[in-house]
Amino acid sequence: MIRKYFFSNINEARINLFRNKTRTLLTSLGIIIGITSVIILIAITNGARSVIETQLTSLGAKTIMLKPFVRTASGFSTGKGQSFSDNELKLIKDLDSIDYLAPIVKVSQEVNYRSISNVVALVGTNSDFSAINDWKTTSGSFITQNDVLDGSKVCVLGLTNSRRFFGAEDPIGKKIRINGIPHIVIGVLEPKGLTPGGRDQDDFILLPYTSLNRLLFRPDMSNITTVLMSSRSSEELEYAKFSIKKILRETRNINSGEDNFDLSSYEGVTKRILNTTKVLRILLASIASISLIVGGIGIMNIMLVSVTERTKEIGIRITIGAKSKDIVFQFLCESALLSLIGGIVGVLLGYIISQIASIIIGWPAIVSLTSVFIAFFFSGGIGIFFGIYPAFKASKLDPIMAIRNE
Repeated sequence: MIRKYFFSNINEARINLFRNKTRTLLTSLGIIIGITSVIILIAITNGARSVIETQLTSLGAKTIMLKPFVRTASGFSTGKGQSFSDNELKLIKDLDSIDYLAPIVKVSQEVNYRSISNVVALVGTNSDFSAINDWKTTSGSFITQNDVLDGSKVCVLGLTNSRRFFGAEDPIGKKIRINGIPHIVIGVLEPKGLTPGGRDQDDFILLPYTSLNRLLFRPDMSNITTVLMSSRSSEELEYAKFSIKKILRETRNINSGEDNFDLSSYEGVTKRILNTTKVLRILLASIASISLIVGGIGIMNIMLVSVTERTKEIGIRITIGAKSKDIVFQFLCESALLSLIGGIVGVLLGYIISQIASIIIGWPAIVSLTSVFIAFFFSGGIGIFFGIYPAFKASKLDPIMAIRNE
């Protein structure tokens, strides 16, 4: 009975609205524009957030940097101290929370190719360096684990050094002399460009760290003074840092507060940036929602006009037994249906325009189901809220005066 009552009122609301299609369309425009704006802005900001998260990940959102240091009398660290042993690195790499680990050995040496000679920054590392820094090669291949184990005399050039020594010539397979010892070029890294401070990120040469140790005539010494690591997820980063501290304190037999190493990560910066995008999304959606209020006022206005036009009909309904709640429900159904029609059209337009905008601006527009449900809920709520006053005004009409009025 209740179901039949509900659907009969919905059907009657549909008939009344489609009697004047032009007026219904114009009244819905405010809701359509509002919902379209909200969907587009949320989709674009969601896409921007996704791009930012990807870029932050590539810049080190899950990266942990481990460095040694000693404490001075003033309490400041010098940045120098005990290096990290292969055993310590193995224990850390075996942690479930650690995905990649790349030891770093840095030194500057003379590099020669034919008549060209330059002192270049050399970085000794392993195959995980590429994954941690999301740094791939544009040609050739990267250092492999076998290269590290064998101490192979191979190298990967940053783009600046590729151009410095080879110009337009393909360097793959060529030999350069590092500290007088020939090394085969196996790859060229993709360019990273300048840092905000103006430092050239492509001005270095990568080697297996074991090879670099031998080049420095210190094959039996640990020269690893920096270790880059990547946690399996950003959620596990803090646990990974805790586990690393525990391992190093146990292997070095030191207590908390006596650490001769430093752990740093970028999760604080990442969270602040992502929080900023969240605030921006809420702000833009709030601004777009103003048009929904304007659309709601338009619905209230047209429903008041409808009450005036249909006073005789309302009077007849009340006379033959319709209760005030029936009149209220009928007009609320009309205003809610009017708003929901605008919501459906708005969601469809919002999706289409956001995909077009995605192609133009060059990043994905992500229309989430949550934003669609919110749009429908909000549009229906707007229709009911702004239809309450006209509905109650209609229900309070005097039936005799209503029937006389035409």
